[in-house]
Amino acid sequence: MIRQKILLKLAAAACLVAWTAPAAFAEEAKPEKVTYDDHVKAIFREHCFACHNQDTKKSDLSLATYTSLMEGGASGQVVYEGDIDSSRLWDLVAHIDEPKMPPMQDKLPEPKLELIKKWIVGGALENSGSVAKVKKGPSLEMSAPAGNVKPEGAPPMPENLVRQPVVYTSRAGAVTALACSPWAPLAAVAGQQQIALYHTDSGELLGVLPFPEGVPHVLRFSRSGTLLLAGGGIGGKSGKVVVYEVKTGSRVFEVGDELDLVLAADINEDHTRIALGGPGRVVRIYSTADGSLLHEIRKHTEWIYALEFSPDGVLLATADRNGGLFVWEAETAREYQNLAGHKAGVTDVSYRPDSNVLASASEDGTIKLWDMHTGKEIKNIGAHGGGVTALEYAQDGKIVSAGRDRLTKLWDGNGKAIRDFPALGDIGMEVAITHDSGRVIAGDWLGEVRTWKADDGAQLVALPPNPPTLQMLVEAQTAAVNAAADAAKNAADQVEAQKAATAAAEEAAKKAAEALAAAKAALADKTKASEAAAAAAAEAKARLESLAAEKAAYEQSQTAQANASP
Repeated sequence: MIRQKILLKLAAAACLVAWTAPAAFAEEAKPEKVTYDDHVKAIFREHCFACHNQDTKKSDLSLATYTSLMEGGASGQVVYEGDIDSSRLWDLVAHIDEPKMPPMQDKLPEPKLELIKKWIVGGALENSGSVAKVKKGPSLEMSAPAGNVKPEGAPPMPENLVRQPVVYTSRAGAVTALACSPWAPLAAVAGQQQIALYHTDSGELLGVLPFPEGVPHVLRFSRSGTLLLAGGGIGGKSGKVVVYEVKTGSRVFEVGDELDLVLAADINEDHTRIALGGPGRVVRIYSTADGSLLHEIRKHTEWIYALEFSPDGVLLATADRNGGLFVWEAETAREYQNLAGHKAGVTDVSYRPDSNVLASASEDGTIKLWDMHTGKEIKNIGAHGGGVTALEYAQDGKIVSAGRDRLTKLWDGNGKAIRDFPALGDIGMEVAITHDSGRVIAGDWLGEVRTWKADDGAQLVALPPNPPTLQMLVEAQTAAVNAAADAAKNAADQVEAQKAATAAAEEAAKKAAEALAAAKAALADKTKASEAAAAAAAEAKARLESLAAEKAAYEQSQTAQANASP
């Protein structure tokens, strides 16, 4: 009770101090309000108006007025109130992304950059009377996957499929389609009248699926990973969608009878519907039960480049080369959202695994992320100079993309760049990422398909669209066997030669050992004789010395006697 009273008194005192504080002090504590009119417009006038004014509007962007600036340009909105990470204008003037602005000049001085940053973070206010919006944008945090739930048991993989290609050419054509299984280390690569299936860990060819309808232009694994959808055909003549069982490679069903290529197609999460589209500008939705046509969507004004069912099967996104991007109710084909924003053709779409966000790629060079609840643009990513050609969401919410700049890129779920992979030989055409997000796969205009490790960018095996024929494999293996046999024979011959050399050395060593033993015996004998001779010499010398002494003594005695005689 006493503790509560003390706390209440402290709280009351704090309120009293706050109430009686001078108003001037409160005003002084407030940070300065940075606005377009009072601060950043002068910076833009000095450095940017030459290209981005109301008359010139390079890239359809004018910075001359607050309204035109906030409307954005050809790549969409460039400033997001309070969100520096999403504001492309900041990325360009801070030289974080390309093209660096102002062009062919050094980066703006730090004080000016800091002022622009404060303006954006502070809510991108127009003037001193503006009030920052309390912006509660949609979260980019991914929730639990919807429809992308791993089935029970081992993930389906091809078993005992034929590996003989339908067509082989010395040079592959442009890579028109790629796909990775959502649950298994398996990739599908489109080729001429065929689909090659590869193990993504080893690069081993697991099988070739015939596609006599022509060239596949879209490949998609079903959400369960049990089926592989292929759509394509012959340009200006025919188009069809075929669905294969992954494990056996058998054709399960086919739909469509187009008068031109199928460029876009997908199968929904419960395998009951297939949607397709192409140059005919019409989206058709078929039942897989009997192949009947359920719906036709005629909203598009240009070729349909991409479409995809949401993982939960509720929505269908479709896109065309005129920049049209629509979302439909998958069950009824009623229009749900018109996602306007891209300034050029939309080349690809991909749903995040939780179905809440749609990513779109465009020839305008951007990737846009869209909130599927509101239809609002969440993020605008300046991704690839010249245009984005393909993208795909990974199971963990990352994004991979390819573009005309020949680069393949990996992004996190918030649209931040993680890694650029080494440039392809030509324009990037297709991109995919493996089930575990461990490997990134991309194909280019020249027909090359490369794989990289996602974590460090190390290049791994190639996955050719036109794998060698069995005869070529037999010939190559025969050559390898012959080469191995020749190498083994050569090694055996060298062993025999070495054996002979060793035997000769051993014989020589034996003789040398015998000669050494004889030499040692002779040395011993000679040493013994030398010692005996030395002993005899010493004995003779001693004898001589004894005789000499004896003689000297005798002569001395004789002399003494002679001296003693009278």
